[in-house]
Amino acid sequence: MVESVQQQQQTAGPLARFMGRVSPGGKYWGFRILSRLASVVPIRISYKLAVLIGDFIYYTWHEHSANAVGNMRRVLGPRAGERAARRAARASFRNYAKTLADFIRFPHMADGEVEARVREHYGADRLDELRAKGKGVIAISGHLGNWDFAGAYLGRRGLPLYAIADRFEPPKLDKLVIETRLRNGIHVITMEASAMRTIFEALRRNEVVMLLIDRPMPGEGVPVQFFGETAWLPSGPAAIALKTGAPLVIGYCVRMRGDVCFQGGIEAPIEYKHLITGNKQADIQAITQAIACGMEALIRRTPDQWYMFRPMWPRPETAAERRRARRQARRVALQRRARQLRHARPSITRLRVRIRGAAAPSADLSGVSLGISVDPPEMEEWVAGQGPQEH
Repeated sequence: MVESVQQQQQTAGPLARFMGRVSPGGKYWGFRILSRLASVVPIRISYKLAVLIGDFIYYTWHEHSANAVGNMRRVLGPRAGERAARRAARASFRNYAKTLADFIRFPHMADGEVEARVREHYGADRLDELRAKGKGVIAISGHLGNWDFAGAYLGRRGLPLYAIADRFEPPKLDKLVIETRLRNGIHVITMEASAMRTIFEALRRNEVVMLLIDRPMPGEGVPVQFFGETAWLPSGPAAIALKTGAPLVIGYCVRMRGDVCFQGGIEAPIEYKHLITGNKQADIQAITQAIACGMEALIRRTPDQWYMFRPMWPRPETAAERRRARRQARRVALQRRARQLRHARPSITRLRVRIRGAAAPSADLSGVSLGISVDPPEMEEWVAGQGPQEH
């Protein structure tokens, strides 16, 4: 079930609630100003500030930090212990803040910086070899490391690269981000109704399509074994591969020691032809499972660079969580009632004035003064028709 905007704001942390109050124009100019500042501030200082922001978010955005800790327990395993899971979760918030710092700098990044900072890389030639088959390539990754650097590195090598991305608000900010990615050779496919058609067209043109696979979809996606437990992942990449015959590869770009430089790679293609049986649902599940195994191996290498702040594995709701949910529902109901009363008050005042000006009401209007079932236009029409009439 999709949460309402009010519920999302209530469960979000202070930073998210603050961003929700910022006007569209404020977001756009804030991004422009921060981007300009980040382009002149030394990158190591930007990262030090990012660490502070990451810690602030980790300690104040309680729901998402708890999700991250729970996810790290599965990734690290029971032998690692609770302290190790919390340490890895906190480090993932810090690294994600560094990734955001890189993202903000992208519009003013100097030519050649991407190539200079991706110090170690392998497997990029595999994409050229796979494109020789003429069916395009589906490049799979996750919220791991820095996917914008990965795309920019491949795009600057001249590969025709398309990537799925969410829209930014306001539209001016979205346009700026798209133009920045395009300068780095990344063509953006926005999440809308025509996205699937654009993906198929790109593959028919023998181009590379980059998809992120690690979006949790409890009960809606494909059930797979992921770090020893059942998780639900999107079926899209497997379904597209099954329909087009395009080869599947997994790629990544993670931060090296010292933070400034990256290591990237394209793994060997996932062999899925032998998994095809003719049963579409079973084939999609088998291919998605193969993808999940490949992603699991990458995440194990650098778990603190996996940015998964939503629950990846569904679990029964605890008694404490049920109590918090009930309290939250009561708060939302009270706030909704307060808003309704605030909106109804001007109409009630007008009605009282009209009623006092009349000789005597011919019907009981006691409910009006309490704001009960008051729909201002209809009530005013009722008063006009049912109130005292002059003879």
